Amino acid sequence: MRRVPAPFQTRGVRSPATRRWTMVTVLSKTGAQVIIDRLLCEGVSFAFGLCGHGNIGLLDALYDVQGEIRTISVHHEQAAGHMADAYWRVTHRPAVTFTSCGPGSTNIPVAIASAMMDSSALLAITANVPSVQFNRGAFQETYRHYQADFPSVLRPYVKRSFQPTRPDQLPLVMRQAFQVMLGGRPGPVQVDVPLDLFVETVEVGGERPQAVGDSVRIRSAAEAGQLEAALTMLIGATRPVILAGGGAVLSEAEADVRALAERLGIPVVSTPLASGALSVDHPLYFGNVGRNGTYAANEATRNADVILALGVRFDDRMSSSWIPGYTFEIPPTKLIQVDIDPAEIGRNYPV
Repeated sequence: MRRVPAPFQTRGVRSPATRRWTMVTVLSKTGAQVIIDRLLCEGVSFAFGLCGHGNIGLLDALYDVQGEIRTISVHHEQAAGHMADAYWRVTHRPAVTFTSCGPGSTNIPVAIASAMMDSSALLAITANVPSVQFNRGAFQETYRHYQADFPSVLRPYVKRSFQPTRPDQLPLVMRQAFQVMLGGRPGPVQVDVPLDLFVETVEVGGERPQAVGDSVRIRSAAEAGQLEAALTMLIGATRPVILAGGGAVLSEAEADVRALAERLGIPVVSTPLASGALSVDHPLYFGNVGRNGTYAANEATRNADVILALGVRFDDRMSSSWIPGYTFEIPPTKLIQVDIDPAEIGRNYPV
């Protein structure tokens, strides 16, 4: 039988003014219900994962909202990660994965790494041993170097790992998880939850949490002077090329790319993650660049005098291992690079 906590409790509170005690009503929820509240307010529609002893408390809460969040069980946790990754790529909306302690969660890093490399946002909820059993070598605990240490497994492949150890930490953790996941360059975030936190109760306010996901998905603009200089360089070029990358697709800027190309009459090439940024039969679209790209695309970029790169990382495959003259010749080609992640600007080619 499921243990359902009493939703309301009464408590005596003494007024500072009258110094008299009165009874007030306090709303109480389980940690799993707090997690679900955040998922609902952020518009999460799908949860992919596999049941285990560590996440049964979460599954109980998902069952209660099955009409709003669809839970899809998989045969292997890695599949859950790939499904959440694919869902983001298609809809640009995050999904959640749930995995149990130990081997359950160790099956998911490959999928999380794939999402991280391609800037796919997903929330990975990994269950862990009870917080009261940390560092005792409990069943399926990773403890040889640090107690309940599964966050260290995913650390290189997520934007941030959170590990609350008390249920009252969950509201803040869940809000920050969505802020980090969707703010700036999107990517996966991990929330590692000791299994006792799913069923322990926490006092919360009566108001539903406010969504933060859409408010942090803001694209910043360059300074006016930089924009004018870039436009002057682009208009003055004799062999300009627009290079569309995955960032342009994630920003849903395909129509803007097409409008700019058509207005200035500039050919467009793309990275594999931006295939289809323009229709393949568009007269200005030359195809993908790089070692698996088209001859026309590589010929255009290596002979360009100015390249406008939109959301491009310039990795080895699309840059032909950075060998000069194969796909790019930067310099002498001048590069205008636009990216939401400042760390990518100028990483592999000077701008």
